[in-house]
Amino acid sequence: MERRGLGLARDEHARQVEQWSRRLGEARRDYVEMTGRAPPSKPAEVRAWLADVAGDRLATWPRTKTGELSTEGKHLKKLTLSGVETVKPVLSMLAMEKLISSFGPKLADWVSPATGRIHCDYNIAAAKSGRFTSSHPNLQQLPAARAPEFRRCIIAAPGNVLICCDWNQVEMRAARWLSKDQALTRVYAEGRDLHSETAAAIARVPPQLVTSEQRQAAKPVNYGAIYGIGPVTLAEDAFDNYGIEMTELEAKGALERFFETYRGYNDRRWHHWKRVKLNNRVMVPGSGRTVEGAWEPEGRIRFPQACNIPIQGVSADAMLRAIALMGRRLPGAMVACLHDEILIEVSEVECDRAKAALEETMVEAFVMTFPGAPTNGVAKAGVGRNWLEAKG
Repeated sequence: MERRGLGLARDEHARQVEQWSRRLGEARRDYVEMTGRAPPSKPAEVRAWLADVAGDRLATWPRTKTGELSTEGKHLKKLTLSGVETVKPVLSMLAMEKLISSFGPKLADWVSPATGRIHCDYNIAAAKSGRFTSSHPNLQQLPAARAPEFRRCIIAAPGNVLICCDWNQVEMRAARWLSKDQALTRVYAEGRDLHSETAAAIARVPPQLVTSEQRQAAKPVNYGAIYGIGPVTLAEDAFDNYGIEMTELEAKGALERFFETYRGYNDRRWHHWKRVKLNNRVMVPGSGRTVEGAWEPEGRIRFPQACNIPIQGVSADAMLRAIALMGRRLPGAMVACLHDEILIEVSEVECDRAKAALEETMVEAFVMTFPGAPTNGVAKAGVGRNWLEAKG
């Protein structure tokens, strides 16, 4: 993947960067019109603005490790619920500045003059869970939420196509495999939609009566539950990532409904937590990779780590198996890999064979990692001239 690199559509990239710059300018103008003052641009200025508008929330406002007021988006977004009008342009400014900094004009500087492609570095097992990362530039943290069209900038060479394949809810499937929860097993074995099932359990209605809004609200509950987050964090994440307004009490109730429905998973996580506390280490099943509490700043493994490291770790092992298989079946075809997704580039005449090989590989790696797990709908590949088109 490092050697093959990715093709960048410079014209499309420039168009999107210009659009981000225009939105940044509009947000700054809106702020000036609302306040008559220059918009905050430096971190200290954003914190000063926050201290001015937070009101009664300031006393309990989340802080950074150094004691500064947090300016994370998931915290600032809460101000919209208090009627703070200036938070919208401030959030837009911060988002666009981050986009431009990470994926703006500097991204084109990474294009090799020799190949005309971007060659990032992949860092194997760089994360504690065993997941690999990428750098120079980081193309694993694509701006899917802020700029969903960004994948359109990644293109195939003339005469080639991109083929993308990812696993459907691999982390939820990993949680099912680790816990052997019977209810979760039936959901995947029967090809049902887990988010709709959870929404139905929360709302206490049949799955066929679940609305699209209820299904969307179930997503943060599902992922939050398997990663051991509490009601406060769930409410923050639901609002930040999905735009779902959820009180702490509602978040607590949603988590309780999840664990009532999937008792096997709940029993497993508490049994696992007792073992982790006793040994002060958490292990990734299969590979035996461990994270020791003594390595942590607090000298111990925290509950969310005990929940998420095994899930992320075993999912990372599945991806490493998929990469190894693809390397043997279609040498040189892979051009990128995210946590649960592989992107390959092949000639048009090889498209059908390569697509079938990629789907087969993703299913085979899944089965090797999660023996006995249901594979219904686990992987499906798409084809396109750019990554967004291939993603579908």
